[in-house]
Amino acid sequence: MVDKEFIVAYWEYVAAQDRVNLRKFFCPDARINWHCTNERFTVEEYIEANCEYPGKWKGIVERFEQMGNSIITVTRVWNEDISVHACSFFEIEKGKIKALDEYWGDDGEAPEWRRAMNIGKPIN
Repeated sequence: MVDKEFIVAYWEYVAAQDRVNLRKFFCPDARINWHCTNERFTVEEYIEANCEYPGKWKGIVERFEQMGNSIITVTRVWNEDISVHACSFFEIEKGKIKALDEYWGDDGEAPEWRRAMNIGKPIN
């Protein structure tokens, strides 16, 4: 079983776009799904997509939940131009990521139609 430190280290390598160390977190036959863009990746394809994305990134795990071999994280990832959140569902097998399902969304203001309703408040 893995712990929070494993996941925090994983996200540090994601933000650093560290190809070598990212590879160590995955089972060789792991599958990665990015549902918002309808993409499925092998480990190598995922590492290529992550490490070729432009910019220098930072990241912080805002929430961590573990249930047996399943881990859920909410992570903020940002650079000087953009801030996004990822909700990630990890399946762990023998101490490595066997499957990863992610939902990525850009951070920003509520849409005008909702602001006009004068409902809700900023979280932060």
